[in-house]
Amino acid sequence: MIAGIKVEEEIIRDLEQLDIDLYVRGQHGYWASLRIEPDLISQIKEAQ
Repeated sequence: MIAGIKVEEEIIRDLEQLDIDLYVRGQHGYWASLRIEPDLISQIKEAQ
């Protein structure tokens, strides 16, 4: 689910089709980059 982000609907649709989730840290500023990791790697890092 993508919430609180104003982006083009086409971009959101493409990300959903690729099963990509976006995680945003903080509430201020703007994105300078987008980091995408496989879900398994993220889960392992969180568990450590």
